[in-house]
Amino acid sequence: MWWSSTFSHRFKSDVDAESLQRQAASWGFDLRLIPTPPYRSNVSVGRLWSHVVYARRFRALAESLERPDLILASSPPLEVAGEAALLGRRWNVPAIIDIQDRWPDAFVRVLPKAARGLSRGLLLPWYRAERRAYRAADGIIGVARGYVERGLAVGGEKRYRGVFPIGVHLGDVDEAIARGAQSHADRWTKPDDRIWMVYSGSLTRNYDFLTVIRAAALSRQRFGGRLRFLITGQGHLAEKARRIIRRESLDNVDMCGFLGFEEWAYLVSQADAGFNVSFPDALIYMPNKVFFYMAARLALLNTIPGQCAELIAKHDCGVNYKAGDVDACFASIRGLVEAPDDLRRMQAASRRLAETAFDRRIIDREFVRFLRDVAEDYRDVRSGEPSRFTRDQRSAEFALWE
Repeated sequence: MWWSSTFSHRFKSDVDAESLQRQAASWGFDLRLIPTPPYRSNVSVGRLWSHVVYARRFRALAESLERPDLILASSPPLEVAGEAALLGRRWNVPAIIDIQDRWPDAFVRVLPKAARGLSRGLLLPWYRAERRAYRAADGIIGVARGYVERGLAVGGEKRYRGVFPIGVHLGDVDEAIARGAQSHADRWTKPDDRIWMVYSGSLTRNYDFLTVIRAAALSRQRFGGRLRFLITGQGHLAEKARRIIRRESLDNVDMCGFLGFEEWAYLVSQADAGFNVSFPDALIYMPNKVFFYMAARLALLNTIPGQCAELIAKHDCGVNYKAGDVDACFASIRGLVEAPDDLRRMQAASRRLAETAFDRRIIDREFVRFLRDVAEDYRDVRSGEPSRFTRDQRSAEFALWE
């Protein structure tokens, strides 16, 4: 059984509940959708209230059900994860929280600068919710190492822990590229004598795409029209980006907006390198775009320290540079353009990682094995048997995808 909200965070509208439930049933599981209040902004009181309502309604509906073998809850929303973990305590079944974002720390960056010093007090209810959820959980996992480390720091040592990246459905991406070629090749096919670099994602303060646009001005001086920058996505800084492009007369930068998946997949497949750029204090560790870039055989231009930077350095699939540094960004761009053999080597390494480590077929298999082992181990420990999760095994979970 899987629980979710009737409200789509991505599209800011209600989902087609009946269609989703029919699809879920065809896959053999029961999807329960809980009505929750809508909200307009990702960062808003409305969103926080929606999560509170979601948690309350989940608790009321779930606690009368038959006890499962294991509970898996995603965070955010923290409130629902906390209720799920407490339900596991009452039922005496293992509750695992899968952390996919650093809440409430992620809100500090979007507060007005004058209020950031007071952020701990302003966000106190959500720091309490974080502590309540992670302490009640029997296990902490996450889509990147930094999330797991935060969960353990707040919630304490756990017998069950692991890093399971979101990854990418490689076959789906390959099919989308092929379909996109049929419909969008006239717009996005790259000439053989050109190099394309793409930024995909939110156009907001967390992401350092404006540095990319400023570096494009230096690229224009050196490479002219040979090098093209494609900016896909939307967000509140889109207009600022357009002003920079107009002021600098950057005919080598295209603001592409939000594209459908097939069109976007084909565009990315035509590019040579992709920007994975955010600021360190945004607390973004391993964005989804990384895996799509890899699937599309792109070299990575990265500003995210920690796991992302280590992965790129270890597997030689891109270049790391410092966020906000226009000169460093341009130097990284120039290095790829002027060393085509290095660029091709990085592209091949990127696709190889997608095929051997980050394909969802691989990750899902390991994830299911982990959850099955947790459920069996929990029963063993309750029966007085020794745990099958040793400390060495738990430490190894952090290195599984690195």
